Amino acid sequence: MPEALPISEVAFPPIVTEPLDPAWDLGIAAQHIVLSRFRSLLEQRQVVWDNADLEGVHEIRVAARRTRTALQTLSVLWDEPDLRRFERYLERFATEFGVARDLDVMIIYLRELLAQAAGERASALSWLLERNIERRAAEQDKLLQVLHQFERDSFPAAFVAYFSQLPVDLWSLGVQHG
Repeated sequence: MPEALPISEVAFPPIVTEPLDPAWDLGIAAQHIVLSRFRSLLEQRQVVWDNADLEGVHEIRVAARRTRTALQTLSVLWDEPDLRRFERYLERFATEFGVARDLDVMIIYLRELLAQAAGERASALSWLLERNIERRAAEQDKLLQVLHQFERDSFPAAFVAYFSQLPVDLWSLGVQHG
C-alpha cells in the first residue's frame, strides 16, 4: 500500500456550495462555474490514489476537461497570461491520466469478454487481461507521482485563490447573494 497522499484541504468561498443562480452577475456566475468544476476534480484525488474504482481516473480527467472548458468559455474575465498558465497545467495534468484510462477501459472490456469465453479463447483472454492488469499497476505509480506533484505545486490552493478573487472577491459575498 502506498504512503498516504498529502491532500491539501482547500477552502472554497461559501457561495460555491450554492446552486448557480441566473440572477448573479456574470463574473460571480463564471467564478462559481469554474470553482465548482475544479472542486469536482479535487474530490477525485483520493479515489485515484486508492485505485479502488476504475472510474476514478475517468472522473478526474472529465473534471479537468470541464474546468478547462469553463475557463476557455469565460476567458474574457481573467488576465490572459494567468488564465493560460492554469489551462496548460490542467491540460498536462489530465494528459498524465490518459494511458491509465485506456488500460482501465481495456481491462473492463477483457473481463466482459472473458466471462463469455471458453477453451483456448478463455486462456488467451485471461493472459491478455493479466498482462493489462500488470501494465495498469505500473501506470498507477506514475499517477501517484502526478498527484504528489499536483500537491507539491500547491496548484489547488493557487487555483482557488485566483478564481475566488477575480473578477469579484467571492469571499466578501458571504453565503447569500443576489
